[in-house]
Amino acid sequence: MKSQHKSFSRFAVVMMGAMLVASSCTKPELEDDFPKGDPPPIGNYVNSSEIAPADLVAFFPFDGTYADSKGAVPGGTLTGRGGGFTQGKKGQAYQAGDSSFIAYTTAGPLAGLTSFTVSMWINTLKHASGAQGVFAVARQDGSFWGNFFMLIESTGPSENRMLAKVHFEKNVTPPVLNAEHWMETSGDKKLINDMYGGWRHIAYAYDETTSTFAMYANGNKVAFTDEESKRLASPGVPLGALAFKDATRFIVGGYQNHLGKPPFNGLEDWMKTYTGRLDELRIYKKALSGSEIIALFQLEKQGR
Repeated sequence: MKSQHKSFSRFAVVMMGAMLVASSCTKPELEDDFPKGDPPPIGNYVNSSEIAPADLVAFFPFDGTYADSKGAVPGGTLTGRGGGFTQGKKGQAYQAGDSSFIAYTTAGPLAGLTSFTVSMWINTLKHASGAQGVFAVARQDGSFWGNFFMLIESTGPSENRMLAKVHFEKNVTPPVLNAEHWMETSGDKKLINDMYGGWRHIAYAYDETTSTFAMYANGNKVAFTDEESKRLASPGVPLGALAFKDATRFIVGGYQNHLGKPPFNGLEDWMKTYTGRLDELRIYKKALSGSEIIALFQLEKQGR
């Protein structure tokens, strides 16, 4: 009996050890599961709302409403076919229809951005042609490109990487030589991989103090060179603070052209509305640091 008891004890110890090893291997994978009480901080933050709250000028969580939760960008009217709400990365998200977009009455504080960070979660499939508009700050005089927008271009059936572009302007008097600026993930080096078919995070930032632009995809900084990141007003002159001209409406899921009435230009064939899901659209009036953007990605990924 004694020998059997010893064998059983050794067996129990081995089994308990195996269970401990198994739990230690699997626990880190459960990144969204936390014990009761406050979750562990990421950097100095426990929740995404703690990141630069004084600089967050507009926030669209799309939790059953198209409204800016800050109340600074008024309106939010769904236009076009389809569109509504669906399960999001956090709570609900905007689900675009086949021709839907959201139009806001004014751009509010977005009209005065001199630096910016735009952070969002997208969940979309590849599209066959044209370029889908994700957001836009329109220009009252109907200037073709408007003030500030993002688009996602089609990349062809054999290409599985996303081609995203951002356009922003500095319109001052007297005018600068390089008023319009494009940042795009073109070329083999910069096309963003694995961005379709699930929730993905994108963040853009422009810093007027350094005249530099940065982009992050799923918490990873896109590898723009120093020359590409640096924005110049003219050769050898940093761009500095942005200046939008006659900024008027804000659009989510389309271009200013989708507003359809003068002074805005009519739609061109390549201009498409966004067709995926969009969640947690945040716009800051400053360039967040890399660590802040990564923390925002990780916190929202964990639903907090």
